[in-house]
Order: sequence, then structure tokens, then C-alpha cells
Amino acid sequence: MERLIDEIVQNVQTGQRTLIAISGHGAAGKSTLAERLRERLGDVNLLHTDPYIIDSQLRKQTILTYEQNGITHHYKMTACHPAAHHLLSLERDVRMTREGIDFYTIDVPYLERTWIDPEKPITIIEGMSVAFLDLSSFDQSIYLYTDGETEFKRRSQRDIQERGMELDYLRSSHAERRLQYELFMHPYRHRFQTIVNTSKDEIQIEKTAHEER
Repeated sequence: MERLIDEIVQNVQTGQRTLIAISGHGAAGKSTLAERLRERLGDVNLLHTDPYIIDSQLRKQTILTYEQNGITHHYKMTACHPAAHHLLSLERDVRMTREGIDFYTIDVPYLERTWIDPEKPITIIEGMSVAFLDLSSFDQSIYLYTDGETEFKRRSQRDIQERGMELDYLRSSHAERRLQYELFMHPYRHRFQTIVNTSKDEIQIEKTAHEER
């Protein structure tokens, strides 16, 4: 990951307002990358986008119908679907950050609000919601993903230990969650400047910002 971090840091323009977008599915390594960047870049704003995801109780009542290989699936909306995000609110806050307007992030029970300080020239905006935004507002954009097996392994460790989720429920929901990811979110990765495959705890940079120049 050091090579990736080095490249991102090298592309930051000193003294200029800089917005860095980090996205990908759950357990792809987004938060780890954001924290490592914050350590390297120093005193920066960090905006997590989980509060912009529609409440899970509402998503459970929203059943999607989709097909794969001729088989019709019916399952609750997961955060891998664009409609599961308050994108207009996030777009507003990204625009405010770009224009140097200070504000508090959304205050939710699982994440304390933070102050987005316009005096800090660098802001990292990290989370699944970022995948569905217009990325033209960002100076750098990075997308991380894994294969399904690695995602399940990481999510089972995190969600069971940290969130108290039952393994049987996690296993039964993973297949549909992954299918929704492949259908509704994975195609958006091509819009990012940098694409990183973190499967099996390896870092494979599949596309870099240099390739677009």
C-alpha cells in the first residue's frame, strides 16, 4: 500500500485546496487507506460518508428485482445500490468543501460529527456513497475492491467481532449483497482515476492517474 500512498501524496498540490475521493464496497480497505493518508498528510479534514446511506430499516422494506444468468432475484436494497444514498446532500457538502465553506458533518449514533475546516487545505471524503457522485469535483479519486471470498472473510471478522452480527445471517446475506455489488456498484469503478484490487490482502494497482494523462 505504500506505493499507492506515495503516489497520492506526490500528486497533492501544496497550499491548494485538494479533495481526495476514496470509495469501494464494504471491507475493501477504504477506511484503512484514508487513515494512512491522514497520517502521511498531517492535519486534514476527513469526511466519512456512511451517514449519507439511507437507514437500514427503510432499505429492508425496499425489495429490488434483478436478474443474473436468467435467474430472477428478489432481495432488500443494500448500500451497493445508488438509490440507497442521500446523494444530493453529499453533493452539497462536497461543493461546500470545494468552495471553502465550513460545516459540521452529519451527527449519527455510530459516528460523532466532525468540523470540516476550510483552513485545512486537504479533505479526504471516504465511503461507498462516493462511488455514485460526479467525480469532477475531486482532484484525486481512488476505488478499492476485492473478490467475493476476500470480502466475506473480512466482513465476517469485522461484523461479528465489532458489530455483533450472527455468522449464519452474514453468510446467507453475502451472496445477494455481492450480486447487487457486481450489478449496481462495480461498473462505477471505471470513473475513478485509480483502481486498486486488494483481494487476498495483496495490493494490485490496476489503473493509475498517470494512465489518463
